Amino acid sequence: MKILKVIGIGILYFIGTIIFATILALGTIFTYFPLQIFLFGRGDYLLFISNNSNMIPVFMIMTLIIYAVIKIKEKLFKRKEVQVELIEEAEPVDTDTLSRKEQTIISLLNKLIAFDNIISKIFKVIKVCYIPVLLIALYYGMTSYAILYSDSIKLSSPIKPADTIYKYSDIKRVDVGVEKENRSSYSPYYTVTFSDKKSVNLFGGSMHEDKDRGFEYILIDLDKKLKTQGINKTVNKTNFDNYAKGLDKSFISRVNQLFNNK
Repeated sequence: MKILKVIGIGILYFIGTIIFATILALGTIFTYFPLQIFLFGRGDYLLFISNNSNMIPVFMIMTLIIYAVIKIKEKLFKRKEVQVELIEEAEPVDTDTLSRKEQTIISLLNKLIAFDNIISKIFKVIKVCYIPVLLIALYYGMTSYAILYSDSIKLSSPIKPADTIYKYSDIKRVDVGVEKENRSSYSPYYTVTFSDKKSVNLFGGSMHEDKDRGFEYILIDLDKKLKTQGINKTVNKTNFDNYAKGLDKSFISRVNQLFNNK
């Protein structure tokens, strides 16, 4: 049956387009964070910590790229017109002569067409709102970061994107521990709190080192400096063993130094 052949070709075409667009969109991850560092990571910094909220605009951009690739391919190859012509040329289908399997396929196809009409209406609303929401997410993500220097920490937020610079002497407390995010996911934190009650987790988000050193080495050096200053430090190792499972032992050994309160 021509109609089933068209459906099969259409499905394969759609899957191929999605795979191609996804590979292309993954490049967003490798350009977004370097762009943020290029724009804001000025000076001889030790560590650039990008907020987890940055993943929202990253995924939104990836989705936009996938959608754009699909639409461009449709216009270039005019697949819609070809498929419509093939279906129109096909002989009328007498469902009574079809097998039960073929009747099921036709029934599902009719339901998909009806569902597609509903989705199309919803999608029109989403398209109108998508770009404004993306711009807001980009602003929020791009302006949410912290930069660790040899003697200071720079904080930026959507409310105050001009940056606030704190000296190490402004740090009043350090909290170290491992937070349980879900049943099998654990995330360490190394949170410093400043004299104005603001705080930042230097172990969270996406971290980028300016030097050829692991971020854990940089945090160990910072921890030693803060200990020398006599800054109060609270350590909670409750979930540390669960976090350490399956990770490189040498890496865990270094991270464990951050949990030393002596």
